[in-house]
Amino acid sequence: MTAPRRKVLLLALGGTIACVKTGKGLVPKLRAADLVSAISLPRGVEVVSKDFLKRLIVFPKDWIALGREIFNQFENYDGFVVTLGTDTLAYVAAALSLILRNISKPIVLTGAMRPISDRKSDGGMNLYNAILTAGQSGVGGVFVVFNGKILEGGRVSKIRSEDADAFESVNASPLGTFSGNKIRWNERPACSKEKPTIVPFLDTRVALVKLAPNTQPAFFNGFKKYRGIVIEGYGDGNVSFNLVPVLKRLARERVVILASQCPYGKSSPKYKGGVSVIQAGAIPAENMTKEMSLVKLMWVLGQSKKLADARRIF
Repeated sequence: MTAPRRKVLLLALGGTIACVKTGKGLVPKLRAADLVSAISLPRGVEVVSKDFLKRLIVFPKDWIALGREIFNQFENYDGFVVTLGTDTLAYVAAALSLILRNISKPIVLTGAMRPISDRKSDGGMNLYNAILTAGQSGVGGVFVVFNGKILEGGRVSKIRSEDADAFESVNASPLGTFSGNKIRWNERPACSKEKPTIVPFLDTRVALVKLAPNTQPAFFNGFKKYRGIVIEGYGDGNVSFNLVPVLKRLARERVVILASQCPYGKSSPKYKGGVSVIQAGAIPAENMTKEMSLVKLMWVLGQSKKLADARRIF
């Protein structure tokens, strides 16, 4: 007996993969149907395409709208593919990992470093592999498929600006790779058996600050409107002695996440500066990516008006 075809919904959000050359640079003009017609589909998979956005940068309001669309369509499809720009792909992957809970089907994000119409584009391979992944049964979660790898959505960071191998799963190994039209799972993510839910609330009053040797305490005077701040400290999350007093004050008045400027390793301060800020109430980001640290803080603050509750949830 022939297995039933898997039904996948492709939501196109623009990005380089959908771009065409113009006199003013690359512009995302290709439709979702154009992307699908540019490749041969994996055997046994049917794709329904929908134009959702045409942008290069995807904003927090778009993350919520995308999460709602997937949730509303969840029972109608076996899997989902989202094509979008690589510059904000990791933020979107982190957001969907938080907004959508108990996911029992694959939600796969992908894009390209060159337009799919380009002869040397990586878009065709990425899209084929993403659809292949979205058509898998018994797999659930948010994933990024790029350059022959399946990565956990909440652990992805863009670390190369031009190379086809633009993304890495920071502090975690790839979940799988591809061999022709087959997936070789290193770790096959199991489906949640609980009912899927959505928590589509984000508070965007969050700032991301990267410390530098010339950063002065007065720099933080303009952060009164923010409820949360992610501080990228040095190394394991250390901060310089001249910033300790102002950061301790901020940690008491707002939700402060102390992260690291290093993409690998974790923020777990052991030097006096970082320890002092943590003792004042800041929360170490541990091994989260910078994208997840920022998005999770938005999501947590969206759940509660009380900062104490937000700190506890984080």
